[in-house]
Amino acid sequence: MPRKQASEAEKFDAVVRTLLSVSHEEIQKRDAEWRRKRAQKKRAKTSPASRASGSKV
Repeated sequence: MPRKQASEAEKFDAVVRTLLSVSHEEIQKRDAEWRRKRAQKKRAKTSPASRASGSKV
C-alpha cells in the first residue's frame, strides 16, 4: 500500500519544527531571566521621593 505523500506545507512545517525546537528547560530559563530583568526595571522606576511628592489624600 503506497504511503500518502506529504504536501509542501506539511514538509515545510516538519522542517521548521525540527530547526526551531527549543527544550522546555531552555524556555523556562529564558523566561525566568526576562522576569528578573523586568522586575528590576519596575523597581528602578519608582523612588521613595517620587511617591512622597505625589500623594493624594
